[in-house]
Order: sequence, then C-alpha cells, then structure tokens
Amino acid sequence: IKMELTINGKQYEFKFGTKFVRELDKLFPIMQEGIAFGMGLSAKFIPELKSANINALATILYIANRTESPKVSQGDIDDFIDECEDIEKLFEDVLKELSESNAGKMAMKMIEERVKKAERNN
Repeated sequence: IKMELTINGKQYEFKFGTKFVRELDKLFPIMQEGIAFGMGLSAKFIPELKSANINALATILYIANRTESPKVSQGDIDDFIDECEDIEKLFEDVLKELSESNAGKMAMKMIEERVKKAERNN
C-alpha cells in the first residue's frame, strides 16, 4: 500500500511496509531493562500520531519515503506540513494507510484494544 503526496509540485510515494517498520525499529528502539525492542511503531509512533504530534507525522512520512523513489527531504516534508491546509486529514490519511498495511495493521489493532481496555477500567 502506497500513499502519494504532491510536495513542491512533485509526486512522492510513501510506503508503510515491512522495510518501513524495520527502519523505525532500528532508529527508534524501545529500551526496557537495557534490552532494545523493535516496537517503535506500536509503542511510540501510533500513539503520537493519534495525539496529533507534528514531529511524529514528519518523521513517519520521511521514513515511509526512504524505500521509494524519488526521495523527499525532511525539510521539504516539514515545509509541506507547515503549509498543509487540512492537517487533520493528513493525520487521518497516514493512520488509515498504517491500519491497512500488513506491517501496521496488527500494531494499530493492538493500540485500539489497549485504549478500549483503558476506557473500560476508568
């Protein structure tokens, strides 16, 4: 599953697949008792995207484009986000792409179940 965005008049693709998750895990390991776990998507980025963290959105888009061609710079992504007229839709689109990709589907489901359980316990 690929998402396309036009940035500075040029079409870029963003893929939320296994390579994307591998890169996230490598760059953002979750440390517990001195052991690095590859849970960057479920433990860090999905919750941050759901809470509208702009930095998380910019990082996710940058990494999702790393396996594609042409490549877009982090600066161009940042500018695109700053100038985006419907930032809520951009967050929704990224979360939708994650929930539909095999690499993100289970992580999204796990986060949603965790949220529902927390709501029941409150």
